[in-house]
Amino acid sequence: MTLQEQIDLYLSKCLDGEGKMSEEILDRFAERCKETMRLQFNESLKDFKVSMSSVGKPLCQQQMAKKEEKRERPKPSLKMKMAYGYLVENLVMAVLEAADINIESVQEKVKYKLNGTTIEGTLDVVIDGKVYDIKSTSTYAYKWKFSKEDGFKRMLADDPFGYIPQGYLYGAGAGKPFGGWIAMNKETGGITVCETPRNGKEFREAAIANAEKNARALENDEPFKRCFKPAPELYRKKHTGDYVLHVNCSYCQYKQPCWGDRITFRKSKKASSHKWFFGG
Repeated sequence: MTLQEQIDLYLSKCLDGEGKMSEEILDRFAERCKETMRLQFNESLKDFKVSMSSVGKPLCQQQMAKKEEKRERPKPSLKMKMAYGYLVENLVMAVLEAADINIESVQEKVKYKLNGTTIEGTLDVVIDGKVYDIKSTSTYAYKWKFSKEDGFKRMLADDPFGYIPQGYLYGAGAGKPFGGWIAMNKETGGITVCETPRNGKEFREAAIANAEKNARALENDEPFKRCFKPAPELYRKKHTGDYVLHVNCSYCQYKQPCWGDRITFRKSKKASSHKWFFGG
C-alpha cells in the first residue's frame, strides 16, 4: 500500500466512525502546537545564516539578506499566515502517526558539509527509510506544484523557495533518500503525496551542486547579480509595451533596494490590476 493510500484509508475510516487517534498522539500534537505558537509569537529576528531551508532560494535574495539591506515590512497578516501554516503541518503529522504509517524519525536535526562549511537543518519526518517534507499549501500550489502526477517536474521548472535543494539536503544529512513532499491544501483539506523520481540521482546531484554554488558565492561575498529579468506585460496574450518585474521579484522583500527608482507600483494601463512595473 502506498503512502497516499494509507493516508486516504485512515481518513476514510474516520469518516465511517472507525478511526482512532490515541491520547499519546493527541498529547504530542498539543505540544507541537504549543511550540509553534511559542516560536511564531515570541521569537526575535535572527542574523543571516546559510541553512538547508534557505540555501536553494535565489542567490540575489540571499545576498541582499546577508548585506542586511532594508527590506519591506510584510503585512501583519503574514504572521498569522505563517503560524497557521505550521499548525496545519502539525495536524498532518498527527494524521500520519494515527494512520499507523512506519514513521522512523520526526523533527530530526541534520548536518551536511557544503564546500567544507557545515550547514544545518531539521527534517520533518522519515517514513520507510525516506525523508519527507510536510508543506501547507494554497489550492494553486496543491494542484500544480505538489501534484501527484507531475508536481516534481513543475517544481524543477520553477522553485523560488528552494524546496528541491532543501529536501535533498535533508536526505543527504540523514544519509537517506529524499522521498518528496506531503502537502495539505489549507483551503480544502486535501492531502497529497508528491514523490521524487525513483531514479533521481541526477536531480539529487544537481540540487546539491546548486546549493554548493550558492553557499560558495555567499561565503566568498561574490559580486551581486540579479537572478531574474523584467518580463513583458501581457494582456490577452499580447505585449502591452510595458515591462513588469519577474513574479519572483514581485514577491521579494528586497525588490526596492535591488531595483531602486527603476520600478513603480501602479495600475496597469490595460488591465485593472496593480503591478510592479519596470521603467516607470
